[in-house]
Amino acid sequence: MKVRLFHGASTITIATSTECLIDASGKQAPLAAGAWQFLRGPVKPPLQRHHVFSKTFRPGEESAMNQYIAEWKAKGYDAEPVLRGDRYTAASGAILDGRQYWVSLVRTDTEAQAKQIVKKLEALQTWAWLRVETLQPGSGTVSIRSNGQPIGTFALPLTLKTDAPLTIQSGAKEGRYSGEIAFWVEPDSSLGVYETLPMEDYIAGVLPAEMPAAWPVEALEAQAVTARSDVLEHLGFKHILEGYHFTNSEGDRVYGGFGGRKPTTDAAVANTRGQVLVANGRIIPAVFSSNCGGWTENNENVWSSPVNLALRGVPDLAKSQDRSNPSNISAWIGSHPAAYCNADEKGFRWTKRIGATQLNGLVNRQYPVGQITSIQPGERGVSGRLKSVTVKGTKGSATIRKELPIRQAFGDLPSAMLIIKEERGPSGPVAWIFTGGGRGHGVGLCQYGARGMALNGSAHDAIVAHYFSGSTLVTLQ
Repeated sequence: MKVRLFHGASTITIATSTECLIDASGKQAPLAAGAWQFLRGPVKPPLQRHHVFSKTFRPGEESAMNQYIAEWKAKGYDAEPVLRGDRYTAASGAILDGRQYWVSLVRTDTEAQAKQIVKKLEALQTWAWLRVETLQPGSGTVSIRSNGQPIGTFALPLTLKTDAPLTIQSGAKEGRYSGEIAFWVEPDSSLGVYETLPMEDYIAGVLPAEMPAAWPVEALEAQAVTARSDVLEHLGFKHILEGYHFTNSEGDRVYGGFGGRKPTTDAAVANTRGQVLVANGRIIPAVFSSNCGGWTENNENVWSSPVNLALRGVPDLAKSQDRSNPSNISAWIGSHPAAYCNADEKGFRWTKRIGATQLNGLVNRQYPVGQITSIQPGERGVSGRLKSVTVKGTKGSATIRKELPIRQAFGDLPSAMLIIKEERGPSGPVAWIFTGGGRGHGVGLCQYGARGMALNGSAHDAIVAHYFSGSTLVTLQ
């Protein structure tokens, strides 16, 4: 696996405890133990193009795909399929086909052009997304110094091989990493640092960044299975056209490297080695959130994605407990049911009061409605999370759809499982009060719920079976 650790730098500092080997365009040189500065020299950025994708098809659906492509070509688009992903073999011998065809409608030189096309397609009720493809890697040089003394100048890309973990610092960011380290030229002409390492080592670096290492081992094991499933499901898609797999950020997943690993999380990864969640012959996108608020959500109510039967909203309650539910959202938010995740007092139920002037500013950044006169909740998902909300103002109205845009519009609310009350004064709204439950999108594994189930005696297989009820736990070869 290849992970982008750092980017945007002109100088990178590397500290090694043993001798390393520099490999640059076939030129090899030793790098002694110590602290070294890698300084970017003249560079040429990579040659890239931007794809606008609009639909996915699985192998076996080629007939429908070809018809879809023909329809878009008839509209003047240069539609073509791009096959990505991989196949995996289960211990039983079964083949899990994770490949997909992505239909590319347009390929452009600039991101701005691609975004304009996406807006055009969305106006036609066609969901579209962007991906960048690196056609030719960047080039240039980097000089290496120690205490101001140069040891040489090398061509980029450059690879650093070592048998011991090394420390990498870029600005205020620092971490320890044990894989093969590579330096590449980024699209903005900065230095990018990448690590290539085995997948299980990557999971071991991810797990303690996703869940506290002191939590019960059964919860950590459930999170390890969830993370491994999600990683493998996205492995061949996220950034593969750019030449790597994931970034070290929340946009993909936080990765702490060798320095972030803990004995408890290492054990959870080892105890579940190769275990993934499967539905309909495919590894599922096993997503998770911090706290579901007592009920998880269907995936299609949160994202513009096809219905996934393994990502159904389920109550975070034992079968023996009172099945109070979000059908009456006001009563549900006002209650404190004995959910597995209710130990998270700040996240399970919350209230946020936002003054009218402040909320006007927040909403109008993206939705120019003027002074807000009313906020009208729309349809809700099975968990009570809003699927849409309409904001009316003195200059017009806007309907905000999907969970994350709703949260962002009102100042990054913890969840879209909420009710909204107006606080009025003599001349109109003075403030708006948002009262809700949960932290995050609520789809898939509820982390605090997993903790609660573990404390209640559930093993990791029972935990993932609860939150991914349409899936099966499978071990890969």
